[in-house]
Amino acid sequence: MPVGTDPVGEEEFRQLINAADATLTDAPPSLFLAGVSGGADSLALCLLLDRWCSVAGHRFCALIVDHGLRPEAAAEAARVSRWLKARGIASEILHWSARKPAAGLQAAARAARFSLMTDRARERGAGGLFLAHHLEDQAETMIMRLGRDSGPDGLAGIRMRQLHAGVPVFRPLLGLPPERLRAHCLANAQAWIEDPSNRDRRFERVRVRQEAAGRQAAGLDASALHRVASVFARLRDWSDGTLAAFLRETGQLDPRGFACLDPDALAELSAPLRRKLLSGLLQSIGGGDYPPRSESLARLDDRVADGRFSRLTLAGCLVWKTDREGLWIARETPRGTRPRFLAAGAATRWDGRFDIAWLADRPAWVHMLTREGERRLRRLRHPGRPAAVLPACIRSSLPAVTDLDGRLIAPHFPESRTSVAQSVDGRLQIEFRPAVPWVADAFRVSRDDRAGAKV
Repeated sequence: MPVGTDPVGEEEFRQLINAADATLTDAPPSLFLAGVSGGADSLALCLLLDRWCSVAGHRFCALIVDHGLRPEAAAEAARVSRWLKARGIASEILHWSARKPAAGLQAAARAARFSLMTDRARERGAGGLFLAHHLEDQAETMIMRLGRDSGPDGLAGIRMRQLHAGVPVFRPLLGLPPERLRAHCLANAQAWIEDPSNRDRRFERVRVRQEAAGRQAAGLDASALHRVASVFARLRDWSDGTLAAFLRETGQLDPRGFACLDPDALAELSAPLRRKLLSGLLQSIGGGDYPPRSESLARLDDRVADGRFSRLTLAGCLVWKTDREGLWIARETPRGTRPRFLAAGAATRWDGRFDIAWLADRPAWVHMLTREGERRLRRLRHPGRPAAVLPACIRSSLPAVTDLDGRLIAPHFPESRTSVAQSVDGRLQIEFRPAVPWVADAFRVSRDDRAGAKV
């Protein structure tokens, strides 16, 4: 076997796992999942993870996504499942049944695949989801982001570990070339499937991949780009840590999904850090798939820096300032958000921000708190408890549930008799889980309501 194409050994993979997250080494027994497309990369990861989980006492299951994009996709997913079953590896096939977009198909498929797998990981209480991104994937991502004038965070490339809506996602193979993963499959007599879309030049990543030879001739091989990404990743980690400390010290982040910041402290941050903080909070609180556009963010930053505004909207959020509390960021009340049916024992993701589980034995509806709901809350207020102090715009953006008996359940409003324990014995679980990785953890610390703010 040629030098540099040897299979991945167990000890080497254990070190890669440790590099992705050192806490995994001594983690208690858990269930771990891996995305398996049927290609050599993901099958190599699957074989390695199955062995690692077996030695460490964990359970393992492969997730195979059938996108339904090609007529043979279902048969290929079934074939991969049979291959794994023959090796004693559990697997589950997930189906992307939503309508396929006419444009941006590959990006939509990636997003759908990721969402299906993280949703299943959350449903099964998995300790993490593993993905098989490798060295060439990192290099291609760098090239594409260079073409889009990405900032330092973008040039940090793919994260080896991230938190997505509460699910840890690991990519331990980022430093390995794909040749070694194919070699690992060959050494273990594991066949794989070649996806023809990987040769379709309509897709940007395919065009970038096919231009690799010219890039390497210029001294920009995958290893060089990975080293550059590593430098930017350290810068990203530093800025993440700096802003996390800033939020702990000066921010008021409520676990119900809104924030209040000290505008004077915010103005003292450097512009790049301040814009990164605002971008992360807007995406988390607004529940968006993407951060706000740089031009819009720059305008907001300029107004925050010199205090020239009282209220504006951006990225699905309402931003306003009061003299007493400071700068507020909250979800703008979503327009056209209709009540959603909750089957008995069902779970759902609401407005891109909340995970909701309804554990009762009868169905219900989840909805925003309407004006009628507000009137009912006032009638249900606990004697002796103070009136609600949350701004009206925040209250109207929070989820509530109405059961078939017409009973309102609004656990985000402890001043009323609608708390979970007093209404349905904890059968309703609502948790704010934004998809943005770094800022999500900051909302885990409970904060008291800020009194007196008006919008």
